[in-house]
Amino acid sequence: MKSWHGSASVVTSGPGRMERKVLTMIKVKVYGVAQPYAINTTPILLLTDEQEERILILTIGLPEAMAISTKLTDEVPPPRPQTHDLMKSIFEHFQAKIRNIIITALRDATFYAEISVDVNGHSIVIDSRPSDAIALALRVGAPIFVSDEVWTEASDQMPKDKFGAAEKMEVKAAEAKAREAEEIEDDSPLAVLRRRLQTAIDEERYELAAQIRDEIRKLEEQTRKA
Repeated sequence: MKSWHGSASVVTSGPGRMERKVLTMIKVKVYGVAQPYAINTTPILLLTDEQEERILILTIGLPEAMAISTKLTDEVPPPRPQTHDLMKSIFEHFQAKIRNIIITALRDATFYAEISVDVNGHSIVIDSRPSDAIALALRVGAPIFVSDEVWTEASDQMPKDKFGAAEKMEVKAAEAKAREAEEIEDDSPLAVLRRRLQTAIDEERYELAAQIRDEIRKLEEQTRKA
């Protein structure tokens, strides 16, 4: 049985513009969330195709790791709604149906995702971090996809044994930590903006994060044209 492949028309947005493009996608599932290693305090999210032939490894934040783990295990949910439970309730209150989530791009070692939503007869697309989108998808039973381009570039062959999988995760974690260290030492305008973006996201200051994201896109565009 082959992995599910398909295509979808996706709306992408940028500063003052919107455009529609077609992405070829592969359906994936959450394989698990790895505990942090001694060399890296960042949890790791593992995605596989439906036949578990290849694996995509993403580093994610601890709150998102906990939100995803809660839905994968028999852990007792917190007594009060957490962020992604609240998001689910808001979507349901406004009768908005999450159709799917798609990891659409990989730029500068950062994954980007979109949440496709049907509401009041209209389809809208919401920018999201993959970890938030996946935590929400698990709560509403929405399918998860990865663009074929991202899957080809970033996924690896699934190790045949658990030790091999753990070893590969540890290497990925070390690589991510090394990239973080390089970015901290980099004082270029783009690196500074990326650090400000991450800080804004960590502090859940999303309006500021959106403004910084647009600044980054403008600077990246200027760099490409230079």
